[in-house]
Amino acid sequence: MLSIILGLAVSGTIFYISILYKSTSFALLGYTWTGMLILSCLFLVFRAYTIHCSLMIPIAIAECGSPVTVRIKIENRGIWPYTKFRVRVDCRNHFLSKWKKKWMWGGTVFAGENSYDYSMVFADYGSHELKLSKIRVYDLTGLFYINKKIKSRGMIQVLPRMQEIGVHLTEATKNFFGEADVYDDFRPGEDHSELFQIREFQKGDKIQSVHWKLSAKLDEMLVKEDSMPKACPVVFLLEYQNRNQHRAEKVNAYLVILASISFSLMDAGCPHYAAWYSQIRGDVVRVRIDDEESLYLFLSCYMEEAFDQAKENLSQAYQEKYRGENYLFVLQLNEKLELKKNHDKIVDFGIKNWEKKLEELDVIL
Repeated sequence: MLSIILGLAVSGTIFYISILYKSTSFALLGYTWTGMLILSCLFLVFRAYTIHCSLMIPIAIAECGSPVTVRIKIENRGIWPYTKFRVRVDCRNHFLSKWKKKWMWGGTVFAGENSYDYSMVFADYGSHELKLSKIRVYDLTGLFYINKKIKSRGMIQVLPRMQEIGVHLTEATKNFFGEADVYDDFRPGEDHSELFQIREFQKGDKIQSVHWKLSAKLDEMLVKEDSMPKACPVVFLLEYQNRNQHRAEKVNAYLVILASISFSLMDAGCPHYAAWYSQIRGDVVRVRIDDEESLYLFLSCYMEEAFDQAKENLSQAYQEKYRGENYLFVLQLNEKLELKKNHDKIVDFGIKNWEKKLEELDVIL
């Protein structure tokens, strides 16, 4: 649109010079220029109507500092190709909340479907939301253009690196018993709602555990073993509050610390809940972490959250929602990079030496 305004300004200047000097040549030039401008405007309006644009991300997970492909698909429903275009892609990290604008150039767009791949590099961890906001199409001369608004979004997640830390589990944590929907694959227990296995009768087995129907069918004494629920002895509360605009260095440190702690707990064989206040749902949510699949699910869900608002007392809100639930330890990590165990601070990572402190961290649970 700016180019058309400049074109009108040029047209007015030419007519002014023609009147000032009473020049027929400048008057003809002004009419020619104005006619070309009108035709270009009509052509651009038609072109903007016949063009459709969308954003696609072939691989939605990237490594920090490595290039990732962003694909722009353009459908030209007209019969004329055009030689160039520009698209604007806006990007923001959910933890930083700042939108960054980036213009990308493109070449010839033929009739039909066209796709163009661009390379982007993300230097910060987190979930990056991409928004294709507008496309700028040019006329045949390449002098005039018009912007068309686009609403197409995508998401790229840059997962934080995970550093193994010292986690030492006590016998109480290893043998923690409680209600759960997940059961131990290797040890029997006393939960009658789930069957662990059926085996031959052994000396010391209770007569109540005999599977009478199957024993009569197979003509041998068989007993039922109940399952052992795998309860979570640890709750990991994430108390990130984006009250002010945080620097990227602090956000990166925060994500690496929480990912390293959760990974090390999982690697030590300690199932745990990661819980936070979800602004999207308006409630406290949690994810159970037992293996790598659930760990990546947790990181993916957490990084897609918005943090414009926060719960002032997450621990109290968690206890109110999951009232009656038993656990041994509560770990808390906040945006100040403070780690607490059962509400007592055990380490303040700080922004300067947090990597060294993370390497030296030992957590006894």
